[in-house]
Amino acid sequence: MKVIIKKNIKFVTIILLISLTLGLTLGYLIQNEYDMSDFNNKDDSCNIRKPNKNEYITEYIIPQPCSAPIAITVDEQNTIWFIENNFSKLVSFDPKSEIFTEFVIKTKSVKGVESWSLISIKEDLWFTDHKNNMIWKFNKEEKSFSNFIIPTKGSYPVQIINDNNNNIWVAEIFGNKIAKLDINEILMNTSKGIKEIEPPIKLDLLGGISIDSNDKIWFTILTWPVEGKVISFMEETNEFKIFELPKEITSPVGIAIKNEMIWITDHGSSQFVLFDLKNNTFTKFSTSLSTSQFSTTLPYWNKFDSKGNMWFNVHQANTIAKFDMEKAILIEYDIPTRNKNWGNISNSLQFDVDKNDNIWFTEWTESKIAFLNSSKEIPFSIESSTREIQIQPNSKSNFMLKVETKGTRNIDFSASGTFSNNGKLQNITVEFDHDGKTISGEKYINVIIDTDKKLNKGEYTLMISARNEPITISIPIKLIVI
Repeated sequence: MKVIIKKNIKFVTIILLISLTLGLTLGYLIQNEYDMSDFNNKDDSCNIRKPNKNEYITEYIIPQPCSAPIAITVDEQNTIWFIENNFSKLVSFDPKSEIFTEFVIKTKSVKGVESWSLISIKEDLWFTDHKNNMIWKFNKEEKSFSNFIIPTKGSYPVQIINDNNNNIWVAEIFGNKIAKLDINEILMNTSKGIKEIEPPIKLDLLGGISIDSNDKIWFTILTWPVEGKVISFMEETNEFKIFELPKEITSPVGIAIKNEMIWITDHGSSQFVLFDLKNNTFTKFSTSLSTSQFSTTLPYWNKFDSKGNMWFNVHQANTIAKFDMEKAILIEYDIPTRNKNWGNISNSLQFDVDKNDNIWFTEWTESKIAFLNSSKEIPFSIESSTREIQIQPNSKSNFMLKVETKGTRNIDFSASGTFSNNGKLQNITVEFDHDGKTISGEKYINVIIDTDKKLNKGEYTLMISARNEPITISIPIKLIVI
């Protein structure tokens, strides 16, 4: 037990160090008033576990307590893989048999691995190792590990992706570089075949990394809480392009690209943003209001499913979210485990999308993995009579919200938006003309917007939310204050 606690404290220290400088990981100290008197109890809470579930999410307990899982992926055979950071193990999970199989990660010269990112390419798994400043490969057929050394010491590799030629690209948080591993040139336990690329400008830290259909690399850089930027890099021409993010987006982490649309999640606020490359515009969105002990939700990493929907884990809201591109709505799924020692969250720090568009994610403090069934029908829906409203300060406007349920449902209504860092309304109120909570069938609700004279002119996104636990659906409405 002493060994487990020692390793766990070491891992927590690393995570909190990054939080203090970036807001990139837990963000407890910089974003919220957090009671550190409970901190000494946290190491024991990972031993007290049970597999919780709701209508959409099923949890599975990892056999090894206090394993601190973060990195996770789903391979072509629909096998789940993740890494136990406290015990330096790669673990497979068969969803059909529900059997876990462990592989100790080590070579003759290296022991003790901690990872943030894991991907599957054919018969190989590739993953980061920030503890040893390495990238690892695991061959599933041979069950063998190979390690490759990143040239910059202390670079802290945080995310790994592959291009169309299956070369590996890595984001280095503290190295402030991106790295390319040429799979035809790399040599085990050396830096051979690894090329590091430094952007023309430097902020404090580098965030996430992604790649578009033309093999152009995109990544974020930031100085929290001052500024954030997104940078593109075309390897063929060695050309960089730098784009300023909206001033409120100062901890951009997740980045995902589809159809010239770049989606960026901000792990320093409750916001995420769409960067439209066609017209060079940004549109900010907010999650719904937090139901945990934290007021700021901290959207984290993001990925697309096969239908083009954008998924992201909302760290401090304890939800997994989907932005439905066809309907232009946000759906948030509550995670059933809420650890009171961690502010009523389970610390879902990474996820992946399987071939059926379902979600698998890790729960770092709970030593669990979990499955989200995205095909399960949601028993209610909302539609608004408009998606854009022009309004002046110190005035009112209204629109109709259509709510439709299957059966009788208790529905709670709320509003959030890009008026503040944490999504709470400022200098504006929203009233729902609805008596009681129960709705059966179809109902139209009058929504009244009242702006204060202090509300600045500009464009905002107002999120109108309806919640029937464990689901929250939000409609974004463009609010133009003139």
